[in-house]
Amino acid sequence: MVTFKTKLLLITILPLIAVSLLIGGATYYQSRELINAQTRAVEQRILTAKRQEIRNYVSLALTSIEQIYKLEPGGRDAAQDEVKEILQHLTFDYDGYFFAYTLDGTNIVHPKLPKLVGGNWWDLQDANGDYVIRNLIEEARNGGGFHQYVWHKPSTGTVEEKLGYAILLDKWGWMLGTGLYTDDIAREVAAIRADFARSIRQTLFVIFMITLAAIIIAGSLIAGVRFSEQRFADSKLKELTNRIFQVQEQERKRVSTELHDSISQLLVSVRYGVEMIHSEANRDPDLQAQASKCLKTLDGTIAEVRRISRDLRPSVLDDMGLAAALGSLGKEFQNQSGITVNVDADQCRNRLSEGAKTALYRVVQECMTNVARHAQASEVNISLKVGLQSLVLCVEDNGVGLPRPLPKAGGLGFRNMRERIETYGGKLTLSRRSSGGTRIKVQMPLDNQIANAA
Repeated sequence: MVTFKTKLLLITILPLIAVSLLIGGATYYQSRELINAQTRAVEQRILTAKRQEIRNYVSLALTSIEQIYKLEPGGRDAAQDEVKEILQHLTFDYDGYFFAYTLDGTNIVHPKLPKLVGGNWWDLQDANGDYVIRNLIEEARNGGGFHQYVWHKPSTGTVEEKLGYAILLDKWGWMLGTGLYTDDIAREVAAIRADFARSIRQTLFVIFMITLAAIIIAGSLIAGVRFSEQRFADSKLKELTNRIFQVQEQERKRVSTELHDSISQLLVSVRYGVEMIHSEANRDPDLQAQASKCLKTLDGTIAEVRRISRDLRPSVLDDMGLAAALGSLGKEFQNQSGITVNVDADQCRNRLSEGAKTALYRVVQECMTNVARHAQASEVNISLKVGLQSLVLCVEDNGVGLPRPLPKAGGLGFRNMRERIETYGGKLTLSRRSSGGTRIKVQMPLDNQIANAA
C-alpha cells in the first residue's frame, strides 16, 4: 500500500520531472533547429565568398589573356598556343588551376591532369552520375555560371566536392573554367555542429543537475515537514497518553478511596451486626452456625475489598512514600505467589513528583505481574538507588528470561511502562541477565527544585 509520504513525494516530484523533461526536450529540439539554421547560413555565406573568389580568379585570368585574345598577334593559332601556355601556368594555391575545353568537349588545357588534354570528355560523369563537362559548357553558353560536381583533388588524391565556374570565349569556341573545392565547408560545418552539440549537452546537463537539485531539495523539505509533523504528533500523543494515565490514576484513587472509606466501612458495620446475632444465637445452634458462616464470608469480602483498593491506589504510596510502597508491594507479592522478593529501596523524599512516583510504582507492579505469569522465577530483586541528579530502579528475576531474538518494542505492557517513564524524562531498558532471567532498568532524573521548595 502506498503511504501518504510516498504519495506526497510523487505528487511533488513527478510534475517537476515532467516539466524538466519537457524543458529538456524543447531545448533539444530548438537547439537542433538552431544548429541547422546556423549551419545553413554559414554554408551559404562560405559559398557566397567562394563564388566571389572564383569570379575574381576568372577576372584575373581574363585580364592576363585579354590582349592576346583580342589582337591575336602572330595569327590565331599562335595566339591560342600562347593563351594555352599562360593558362597552363596560371594557378592559385595548390589546388587552384584553370582548364579549357572546346565546345564539343575536347580538353585543351589542364595543368593538374595532363592526361585529359586532347581527349573528348563530353560524356564524362562524376561519382554522382553528373555530366561534368557537358554541364560546364552549358553554363558557359548561358553567359557563364556555377556548377557543383565531384572531382579529383590534387593535394589529397581524393575525390571531393568542387564548385566550378565556366565562361565562354565565343570567338575561339572555348569554354574557360576554374573552381574551388568545398570540402573545407563540410569540415567547418561539422566543427560548428560539434560546438553546438557540445553546448546542447552542457545545457541538458545543467537542466538535469538543476532538476536533480530541485528533487533533492523538495524531497528534503517534504522529509523535514514530515519529520516535524511526526515529532509534533508524537509529542501530542505523549501528552494524551500522560493525560490518560493521570486521569486513570485519579479515577483509581477515587474508586480506592470509595472502597476503603465507604464500602469497607459498610461491610465492617454489617460484620458488627452479624457478630451480635452470633453472640445472641446461643440457644439456636443452626442460627449460630449460619452467623459464623456469614462472618467468615464478610471477613473474606472485607479483605478482598481492601486488596482491590490497595491495587487500585496503595495508600502507603501517598502516606509513606515510594520506598515503603515498594517494600509493601514486594511483601504482598511474596505472600501471594510464594516467590522470594528482595527489596532494597532508598528514600526519594521530596525529589520526585507524585506522578513520577506513581509511574515508578506502576512499572514495578507490571514487572511483578509479568514475573508471576511468564518468568517461572523463584526470586525477584527490586533495587531503588537515589543519586545526586537521578535515580536508578532495577527489577531482576532468575526466571527463563526473554525470548530470542529479543523483541524490539516488547509487548503492550512494556510499551505502557516505557511511555510512563518517558513522560517524566526517564529511560526504560529491557535486557537479559548474564546468569539467566530478565532485567528491567529505569533511569529517571530527580527534580531538585521540588526538594529545594520543600
